[in-house]
Amino acid sequence: MPDYDVVIVGAGVAGLAALAELDSADLRVLCIEARDRIGGRILTVHDALAPLPIELGAEFVHGRPPEILNIARSGSLALYDCADAAVHIHDGQVQRHEDAWEPVGRLMGEMRKAADHGRDKPFSAFLERSKHSALAKELSASFVEGFNAARKEVIGIASLAQDGRAADQIDGDRSFRLPGGYDAVPLHIFRSIPGGRSKLRLNTLLIGVEWQPESVVLHTESAVTGHAHAISARRAILTLPLGVLQALEPIPGSIYWKPLPGQILEAASELAFGQVVRVVLRFTEAFWEEMSEFSDTGFFLSNEALFPTWWTPLAIRAPLLTGWSAGPHADPLLGKPRQIVFREALASLARILGTPVGKIASLLEQAYFHDWHADPFARGAYSYVPAGALRAREALAESVAETLYFAGEATELSGHSATVHGAIASGLKAAKLILQA
Repeated sequence: MPDYDVVIVGAGVAGLAALAELDSADLRVLCIEARDRIGGRILTVHDALAPLPIELGAEFVHGRPPEILNIARSGSLALYDCADAAVHIHDGQVQRHEDAWEPVGRLMGEMRKAADHGRDKPFSAFLERSKHSALAKELSASFVEGFNAARKEVIGIASLAQDGRAADQIDGDRSFRLPGGYDAVPLHIFRSIPGGRSKLRLNTLLIGVEWQPESVVLHTESAVTGHAHAISARRAILTLPLGVLQALEPIPGSIYWKPLPGQILEAASELAFGQVVRVVLRFTEAFWEEMSEFSDTGFFLSNEALFPTWWTPLAIRAPLLTGWSAGPHADPLLGKPRQIVFREALASLARILGTPVGKIASLLEQAYFHDWHADPFARGAYSYVPAGALRAREALAESVAETLYFAGEATELSGHSATVHGAIASGLKAAKLILQA
């Protein structure tokens, strides 16, 4: 007899959702997690000196997805509307025109029509043929690369259009935050599982997977003691981030397979995994609110090379700013020490606000950062689909001999990939497929 009916790899929201679903069906199930915490790419820092929890991973609830709203209702979790008004800064000068999101919305609407009536192509190729203004193209390219952590020369318009249609169905033009911290979501899922502590093993590194139909052996190692252990099961759900699936031996944190699930690894290689460098800065005061151009603004959109995008916690007023560098903007920062990352962030912010960097530095109390690129259990931010590769996401979501199942945001097929609610949906789907089998 195997040790378990199902073993789940990864205690992010996808893995926890699958664990809760399978446990409620009275299956013998275990979830293993390499980190010493649950949540995966949700990483909330609760600093007693900060006015709000600091989000170093997922932060926004995009639209009204039932996967999140149901948890918020049952867990009595608060949500608040984000102020999405944006100001555009070009070469340090505030541009006096309509809300910066307006031209982006018009151009993306045209892109969706092109995707519906033509072949898939990179977003950059669509921009070259678009008759929209240079400003609209600049802002839209920045939006696509920033929001999707993608390269405009790679990401396909078919997936962007699919994402846009899916967002429309859940009021995706609105964003919300959890003032108590996003980590309340995985914590609520975990607490809903009776005897959950006995069904979760933290600090458990997955080293290798040996399998045959209806039989899986997971070779693991304790991150604390180094002891090796084998866990057997009839089936396994692997919620590995795309960056981990793409990591081949002997990269630290990579996994050996016996035999190789060729269709899965081939599909994973066709998709792309974006990079993000993000910092959160806590100041003694919200000095930008004294500037009329920025006082009631949610987002600062600029053409800065390294940290072009910043946002405030509005509608809550607090002395916090988040700097975002994604896609090609992140490349020069990858692998750099945090001191250099913070220095570049302050320099970009100073140019955007037109304030001496020394003054900003004098008001800085604390800076927060997590290197997702160097994190061996993430290796980046989240997935996106290159032009012509939409079928690869479907292949990644298929089971292997009804024995290995893959979940996580990269396997979500409805247009909600790269989101927390998409990851939850993928975990539930994998669990239901196992129950059907």
